[in-house]
Amino acid sequence: MNAPRIIPEAVRRVQIDASDPAVSAWVTANAGAGKTHVLAQRVIRLLLEGVDPAKILCITFTKAAAANMANRVFKTLREWTAFDDAALDAAIRKVADLAPDATRRARARRLFAVALETPGGLKVQTIHAFCTRVLHQFPFEANVAARFDVLDETSESQLLADISLGVFLDAAREPEGALRRALAVATAEVADRTFKEVVGEAIRKRDIVRKWLDHGGSMEAVVAGLCGTLCIAGEDTIEQVEQEMVEGPFLPSSAWAAAAATLQQGSKNDREQADRLLEALAATASERAENYIRVFLNSTSEPRQRLITKATEAAEPALAKRLDEERPRMLALIERRKAVACRDRTAALLTIADAVIASGVAAFGVGSTSQTAMGFGDQPPRALLRFFFNDALRLHAAHRAHVANVQHGVCLFRPTKLEQDNGTGRIEVAEHRCR
Repeated sequence: MNAPRIIPEAVRRVQIDASDPAVSAWVTANAGAGKTHVLAQRVIRLLLEGVDPAKILCITFTKAAAANMANRVFKTLREWTAFDDAALDAAIRKVADLAPDATRRARARRLFAVALETPGGLKVQTIHAFCTRVLHQFPFEANVAARFDVLDETSESQLLADISLGVFLDAAREPEGALRRALAVATAEVADRTFKEVVGEAIRKRDIVRKWLDHGGSMEAVVAGLCGTLCIAGEDTIEQVEQEMVEGPFLPSSAWAAAAATLQQGSKNDREQADRLLEALAATASERAENYIRVFLNSTSEPRQRLITKATEAAEPALAKRLDEERPRMLALIERRKAVACRDRTAALLTIADAVIASGVAAFGVGSTSQTAMGFGDQPPRALLRFFFNDALRLHAAHRAHVANVQHGVCLFRPTKLEQDNGTGRIEVAEHRCR
């Protein structure tokens, strides 16, 4: 068993100051320094002062943190019910540094029952749970469905898979449709799992996707804008760029065999370049361009420092000149090919994502005011931010009525920095006295 943890007196004094309900405190500390302990003590002190448990709100980031904090509060209150007067007085002094009396002891012994009997229980919630509760209370003001459910990760993945499958099946029925062409581009470039992940990420960021498409006015306008950004022409295609690669003015494919024969007379590096040229010559379609690119790029896709050795340059100046002229042309075409591929893949992803989003709105209300399931990145905290900032004036009166029922708030924050004080976690408290 671990030995009981001894809290230095100086740290205990700071913890008591931070847990004072009359103090607005911001606590930063490293893991295990006692942040949850301080917050639990603050809740207990609020209860000792007679605050209704229903008017205390504790917000954490995780369900585990919420459960941990609630357990600490109830454990302390449960222990107090069995203490004799001396032990209870010592416990109260340890928590609040107060002078216990008969009235305070009687209240302390009742707190466990009071907390248990509070309608809805002591409110120790994650930020998601709190935001969900507020949105359920004000669905009209927040522009969400009145009885929406929050999707968990499994449900969200299943819903996305169902919607996507329906869209893909529709695309299969239209061989000449834009969606079918987009699927052909996307699936040819990435593995099945990667494709699903990319589409899923686009759906989760559907607000950005829709804003981009709405700003452009049409998919064609968006693609035209991409072309301008990438410095390519709208009519550029991968096939056209690859054709320019292999049939250039300096070293067209018809000259590769002769160049390879010359390089085979040189050193090991020259013979390897000859092999690359012959492999490119034997290949067809896009493979020919891909193999020819290897003449100019190394295994890490970086430009080769030298295309042929110095000895071959001296022995074959005409070939060396043609390669020197071919190098910048090829490097520019390689970048242009990447830009065209980027445009085509982005357009395909936007087309697919737009179709899946539209299908989700039509079938399930996802992303609309009739949405009955909240997910795909539209989690309660995000919806609540829109609720407050977009509709602040319209819901001001209703919000005030709700907040009037919560008089004391306690938030559990993750540490923003790590602090050490002779091996003991140090808690810093920034405070101001509440008027």
